[in-house]
Amino acid sequence: MSKTLVAFFSASGVTKKVAEKLAAATGSDLYEIQPAVPYTRADLNWQDKQSRSSVEMNDPSSRPELADHAANI
Repeated sequence: MSKTLVAFFSASGVTKKVAEKLAAATGSDLYEIQPAVPYTRADLNWQDKQSRSSVEMNDPSSRPELADHAANI
């Protein structure tokens, strides 16, 4: 186990690719933060002001519940 951790949240997979490269380059452990309810394609439609991702971005009190509350990080 490394002393360094790259923790990331990636609804579409773009951030995941960057996090994997960063972890590999630094020899870090990798941990994916996941929502309790996975995102659908409609949830990620940033052009729809009522989509889940748009609402969460504009209202900090509406952040998604996490899938793993007991992560050993």
